[in-house]
Amino acid sequence: MRTILTILGVIIGACSIILMLSLGIAMDRNFEEQISQMGNLTVISVSAGQSQDAKAPKLNDKALEDFSKMQYVERVIPSLMTNTYITYDKYRTNWEMMIYALDAEDMSALGYTAVQGRDMQPGEKNVMVLGGEIPKQFTKIGKRPNYNKPPEAMPINLESDKMQLEIAQFDYMTGKPLLENMEGEKIKAPKPIEVKPIGILSDTNYEIANNAYVPREIFDKLVDEKKKYNEKLNGKQQGNRDMFGNVQQKGIYNEVKLKISDRDKVAEVQEAIKKKGYMAYSAMDWLTEMKKVSNGMQLALGGIGAVSLLVAAIGIANTMMMSIYERTREIGIMKVIGAKLVDIKKMFLVEAIMIGALGGTIGVMISSVISLIVNTVGGGIANIIGMHGATKVSVIPPWLAVGAIVFSTVIGLISGYFPARRAMKLSALSAIKTE
Repeated sequence: MRTILTILGVIIGACSIILMLSLGIAMDRNFEEQISQMGNLTVISVSAGQSQDAKAPKLNDKALEDFSKMQYVERVIPSLMTNTYITYDKYRTNWEMMIYALDAEDMSALGYTAVQGRDMQPGEKNVMVLGGEIPKQFTKIGKRPNYNKPPEAMPINLESDKMQLEIAQFDYMTGKPLLENMEGEKIKAPKPIEVKPIGILSDTNYEIANNAYVPREIFDKLVDEKKKYNEKLNGKQQGNRDMFGNVQQKGIYNEVKLKISDRDKVAEVQEAIKKKGYMAYSAMDWLTEMKKVSNGMQLALGGIGAVSLLVAAIGIANTMMMSIYERTREIGIMKVIGAKLVDIKKMFLVEAIMIGALGGTIGVMISSVISLIVNTVGGGIANIIGMHGATKVSVIPPWLAVGAIVFSTVIGLISGYFPARRAMKLSALSAIKTE
């Protein structure tokens, strides 16, 4: 009975440390899932240094070439963007959408995968992939959006319907294009560029949810036509300015994205880019900070579980010591009939190891069952402990299960060592006289 209770103590200790650590591991993975939804963990966004600093390096074609030669850099993708309204049937977006130039290989490298429809294919021309939030931004032409009502996604017939990229500027009140310049002269309405929507991206990634992506050929045509229209509408000085009012220079980029081959090398490449004078950030920055918090919590939770296992270790030592006192005469008889001292020591050590191993194994099995139950009904628990939207509240990886069994076994070995040594050193004569 004493042995069974001792094993029970080890089971409780093993369960405590496994379940406590499993919460921290689940939190770690939840952070990773959340961050990966916000952006690709192997992509670094690079922007130029302070614009007012003349000595700050520029993001030009030479910089792109230098980036491509860096170790672990798989692909260099310059950020080419403009803004325009998107018209679909009798509906138009509430404001100008960001339009980016990306080919099929770029989108694949950045992890921009369609959740509806399909991805862009190499060589395609008049196609467009929409961010997940764009279908919610349409309002009937001539009407104002109702901001008091949650937006509903416009049903879009991918592959079959057409959309127009509107080059003109529109009057907010009437929804009609501006066809008169600053001097009161009439200008011709620019012809919209027609494209076919083929896919819709996830709406959980805020970085891409409100953007649309078109092939480079369409993008260049759009930018060229916008420049001509803006020159007519606002004068030549304003025609070559981007959406932020900055003068556009050929071969100079606002941002560049680097696809890194190894996630573990992102921080190293990022640091190397910063040393060159550029600003660089990635989703790994967020993940690193979150993991610091998670590691601290795992340490605290593991410490709580370790206390239970320490109590179990004391229980093992107590059980083995009592066993020696109760079996003193038996030990004396074994010594008299010729048992080796090392065999007597091994006998008690094996008993202690078996108590630890058995308790650890049963503890792993019980922990796995508890973990399964918690994950099944764990939505409310996840919110209570701050893991909002977590798919799993408790995660027991194989290394944790094996580690718990090994750790419990080692605890048994250490706890049983000194009692076993005492048994080995008992005098045979005094042991036989006992009882």
